[in-house]
Amino acid sequence: MSEGEATETALVWSWHRLGDMAAGLLLEILQLRQDVFILEQQCFYPDIDGLDPMAHHLVGRDGAGIIVAYCRVFAPGDYYSEPAIGRVLVARSARGTGAARAMMEEAHRYGGENFGTDAARLNAQAHLQGFYESLGYTAVRGPYDEDGIAHMEMLRANSPSGAAA
Repeated sequence: MSEGEATETALVWSWHRLGDMAAGLLLEILQLRQDVFILEQQCFYPDIDGLDPMAHHLVGRDGAGIIVAYCRVFAPGDYYSEPAIGRVLVARSARGTGAARAMMEEAHRYGGENFGTDAARLNAQAHLQGFYESLGYTAVRGPYDEDGIAHMEMLRANSPSGAAA
């Protein structure tokens, strides 16, 4: 492996609903969201937005048990008519390891299994448009400003094998 080459990280995925979540896990999630979105990206916005109670929370832990990947998934109709994915983040220590792609694949798998579709809609930071396009998303609106950062609304259509039987 050459210098600077990322290695793929094997993460352990778990799904949680807020009502079933231990207080310690919620604090870990909120700390990571604050560290990435508010402090690192210097985006001062109300992260605790009232949507966490209806979200399905995907947590990815590394071999040391540290949360390094996280996103929220909403059922169809909770945010958009399709499942929605948001608050997508990977801790700085896990970037470039394939964690983001693995997380999105897990979110799509979950949507297929629980909502009958692997279609999804999200609001991506514009500089990540290429990454989301590589996962089958297409820009449907934007760019537009969201909390001082350029975003694109993107849609991933249901794949033929994605719908739950």
